Amino acid sequence: MFRWTILLSIFLSAASAASILPEPQPESKSEPQPLQHFIYINHREANGENIRADKALRDPRFGGAQIVYTWRCLEPKQGEYDFSAIRADIAYLDSIGKKLWIQLQEKSFTPRVNVPRYLLDDPIYQGGVLKQSMLSAPERDPNKPVTDDEYGWSAKMWEPSVRARYQQLVRQLGQEFDGKIAGINFSESSIDVGTENADGTTTFPSDFNPKAYIDAIGENMQVLAESFQHSTAMVYLNFLPDEWLPWNDKGYMRGLFAQAKSLNIGVGGPDLMPYRKSHMAQSYAFIKEYPATLVKGMAVQDGNLRQINPKTGKKNTVPELLDFAQNYLGLDYIFWVEDEPYFTDEVLQQLPDTKAN
Repeated sequence: MFRWTILLSIFLSAASAASILPEPQPESKSEPQPLQHFIYINHREANGENIRADKALRDPRFGGAQIVYTWRCLEPKQGEYDFSAIRADIAYLDSIGKKLWIQLQEKSFTPRVNVPRYLLDDPIYQGGVLKQSMLSAPERDPNKPVTDDEYGWSAKMWEPSVRARYQQLVRQLGQEFDGKIAGINFSESSIDVGTENADGTTTFPSDFNPKAYIDAIGENMQVLAESFQHSTAMVYLNFLPDEWLPWNDKGYMRGLFAQAKSLNIGVGGPDLMPYRKSHMAQSYAFIKEYPATLVKGMAVQDGNLRQINPKTGKKNTVPELLDFAQNYLGLDYIFWVEDEPYFTDEVLQQLPDTKAN
């Protein structure tokens, strides 16, 4: 009897200890880091001359460059990959003590497509791209008359054939560059297609399915997480089709943020604009609540510093962006576009030393 009492006591003690052990946590940042600043370069000249000529990259306040590389340039022919531009940029940035962050761009915001030609020519890819409007873009000058070339193209990622080719590109990039770059992110989730009806609903093109588009983002996130386990993998989530929070909540944004958390990947997006109403209930709300142990980053893109801060009634300022980034969203990275005259007159003049963050 005494023996069984001892065994029972040991069992209960072990069970009690197990019950108070913390649950396994996802891999996270080892300790809080100061806000890191990168230069955002949305166009790379063929020989990378604009990268090497960028004087701001040598500013000690910037840790590196987030450079846009298009699918079209990285896979000029089906199954033939050309990563020479990335290799050259890594070598140059390493030589000046900086890091590369890849933005993989398959969408375009001009009439030129950013996908390989074979996607447009082979019927298996269902045309490869879908036209999208650019009239609602934050960078658009509201005083500019509407022209007939304000559109771009989105890869038909909801088509399994297109998605498979894109995922193969991601895997190839991961095989060569995982651990050699600071991070990588997809293009933004926003897609402006369809016609809005008087009742608030949207009539989408016959070859577009919002739910299939959302599911494709989730599947691509999975491949990104698998391919980049040493460099930061990040998804840009800002707006989603057929959902406008809080009134029309289909769980799309909520579901993608939950999946990102389960994959331990970073989240972020373009257009850091403090308290902008259209953004606050969409991605900003989720970025704010995203675990501080995982990486968060946003870009200050063309036109962001020109926009009005609803709290002040005046245009955004660098101190306001920094305060919103750190104290509201809890960002780890800001990617600054060199939008003039704002970059020279405001960003370079007012951005604090990184040690002061």
